[in-house]
Amino acid sequence: MTKRVARAWAGLVLGIAGTVPAASDASADCLRRVYNRSNFVLVVRNEAGPPVTLPPGRSVPVRLSRPGQIDVSAYCGIPGGEPVLHRTFDYEAVLDRCFVRFGDDLFVPQLGRGFFGTQETAPFTVNNPRQGDIVLGPAAQPACAVPSAVLSRRG
Repeated sequence: MTKRVARAWAGLVLGIAGTVPAASDASADCLRRVYNRSNFVLVVRNEAGPPVTLPPGRSVPVRLSRPGQIDVSAYCGIPGGEPVLHRTFDYEAVLDRCFVRFGDDLFVPQLGRGFFGTQETAPFTVNNPRQGDIVLGPAAQPACAVPSAVLSRRG
């Protein structure tokens, strides 16, 4: 065996050995967004990170890296106390697909997940405009209590 053939075999073996760890580390990291199109202040918490405060009319990117959960709470003003809305959404992040799971497993192969709508997501919209996105607003929202001092006309 010549040096040239030995080097070619060594290069081939090292090349294959170098790609094995890279292939096993494949992850499904997806950046998706939570949109706040309501008058509420949202607090978004992903399992992988700290909570993020989202004022009205804004959006925030959320990294989905493996199956997990996103907690979304809506407050009438400054976050704290009891939220007006609170939902926890399960998400999947497998290979090249990231999406929010909803519905039950009845007729999934035939009709798709969530066909019967047994898991309520309202007033949030999930998987729209892209798979994995979550949107709140602007229609059908609970009302916030207005302090009586604001409504008083007595100076």
